[in-house]
Amino acid sequence: MRVNRKWSKLIGFMLLLATLAAGLSWYLSPKKGQNLQKAILPHPGPDDNKHFNITGRVIKYGSNHEGDIDKLLLSSNEGEIWLHFPPHMARQVTSVATINAQVKALANESRPRPGEHRNDSYTITSLTNNAFQTKVDLHDIPAPIPKKGIEIKMKGKPSVNQNENAFMLAGKMVTLPPHMARALFPLINQAKTITVKGFVRDSTDGFLSESGMPIVRPTLVEIDSVTYKIR
Repeated sequence: MRVNRKWSKLIGFMLLLATLAAGLSWYLSPKKGQNLQKAILPHPGPDDNKHFNITGRVIKYGSNHEGDIDKLLLSSNEGEIWLHFPPHMARQVTSVATINAQVKALANESRPRPGEHRNDSYTITSLTNNAFQTKVDLHDIPAPIPKKGIEIKMKGKPSVNQNENAFMLAGKMVTLPPHMARALFPLINQAKTITVKGFVRDSTDGFLSESGMPIVRPTLVEIDSVTYKIR
């Protein structure tokens, strides 16, 4: 009887261990409908433990309020996600992450910007093109030295862009501060010709316009012989 009781206790203990192991395996296994943050494998970074490896196809680029490319939309197994980067790194990033390319990004989670969703809050630290194995490390790209650019004067018929702070003139994109755009756009829309004085941004700085046009920062805009100083 003692032997049978010992065997019964041993068998019961083994069954308990098996039950606990099965429960732990179920708890740790990926669940259907997990959000993107849990599904992406974490990758430890040197200064931040919230780094993620994200793989997917580049769908399109996005821009800031000045029309400069500063993010790309990636289609991954978990859905679409915006990956941000500083606008002066656009030339190097887009040379690796071309449209429809399969890429792998190392990104860190950041706080969502105003109006953004949770899946918009990732910033790229490095990016690799899976097909060509070309890579760009954003830590290695220095910020450009601030400079005015090349002085320019243009005259012609304006075309207002969908970007509410910019309009096209003589094959270039003229960007205005939001408060000046609100004041001048009703006049620009009615004008047949306008004159713009300003500076064309140096194309070697790494910035790229989503429109593909050179960016002009105006200092003066003349509409129907009335000159407006851009501040």
